Amino acid sequence: MTELAIAPSSGMRGSWISISYLAVWGYVLYGIGSATPYLRADLHLTDFEAGLHASALAVGILASGFIADAVARVVRPGRLSDIAFVSIVAGLIFVALAPFLAVSLAGAFLIGLGGGTLLTQVNVHLVRSGGDDSRRLIGQANAVTMITAASAPLAIGLAASGLHAWRVALFLPIMGLLVLTALRPRDSSRGRPVRVPRAKLPTPYWFVWLLLALGVAIEFSFVVWGSTVVGRRTGVSDADATLLAGLFVTGMFVGRVAIGRGLGERRSPRLVISAGLAGAMLGAGLVWISTAPVVSALGLFVGGLGVAGLWPVGLDFAFASSPGAHLEASTRATLGSGLAMLVAPSALGLASDAVGVVSAWLIIIALGAVALAVVAVAPRQPAQPSAERGHQRS
Repeated sequence: MTELAIAPSSGMRGSWISISYLAVWGYVLYGIGSATPYLRADLHLTDFEAGLHASALAVGILASGFIADAVARVVRPGRLSDIAFVSIVAGLIFVALAPFLAVSLAGAFLIGLGGGTLLTQVNVHLVRSGGDDSRRLIGQANAVTMITAASAPLAIGLAASGLHAWRVALFLPIMGLLVLTALRPRDSSRGRPVRVPRAKLPTPYWFVWLLLALGVAIEFSFVVWGSTVVGRRTGVSDADATLLAGLFVTGMFVGRVAIGRGLGERRSPRLVISAGLAGAMLGAGLVWISTAPVVSALGLFVGGLGVAGLWPVGLDFAFASSPGAHLEASTRATLGSGLAMLVAPSALGLASDAVGVVSAWLIIIALGAVALAVVAVAPRQPAQPSAERGHQRS
């Protein structure tokens, strides 16, 4: 299929640049959420208007899942990465300098569009370069991403309090992208892209796709609503609830470091995903029943540990389920993540308005139960040889 542009070299340099791109994306993704309160104050927005930025970002990611593979077939090798880079940078500038709501929303959309496209390419490169160790490499990449994602709220907060200019923190990823683009291995091909038929994704892939979407839905429901539920159940202040909610991200980081170091690599992805879902449900259950901050903190940490493997292991499982169609598999996975980010937190919010946020929190446990059912009924597929996985081109 169409050659990837981020790292034509399959060596360590190309892999670490791809991981670094993913790390910058993690900072941007969590940074936009942290910037929303400042946008609300500066642009005099309502809560609803401020919340539209998360929706615009998700719509951009969703759009990239529809078009990235099609664009890759009509642009010269190397150009798709440049398009993604320009989209993210333009979006960050729009958000940072927005004089009114329409501009900041356009920026959020462009960030999602470029970020989703970048994510698609990085994921394909990691599975191709990782070969038999692709699960470990994807886990390492996502562990690094959690560090930068966790640093984004801190950077924005420090810029706001220390420099009285929170927007400065949004220019940091622009500098990072510039450096990575300068270091990126160049594609020596200058010809037109090779026209190839669109590969059809097999039935087993779509079961894994659903697992990926459900995993992202659980993750972002924790991220968006975790501090609110802890505050309502325990009575701690909003600031303390936010600090406790940071333990969910800590749990995700610990889990992804473990996966990156090879934990569970000899186990089937079905077993690892099932264990992760059980952990996420247990964590959500502890948060739901607890009125003690220490138990809530434990629930958030356990939930993060459980969620940690759902995306990296699920993504590796998805590629193994779609031999010969890695680009299509990656773009559709990006589409599923954008859809989950758009729908799940909003659905939980609507349920919260109807029955209260504590009762609505049970949706997370229901999502976990549905995902376990999908694991149980998903068709089994013979293991793909590692050599084939490592050298396929999408």
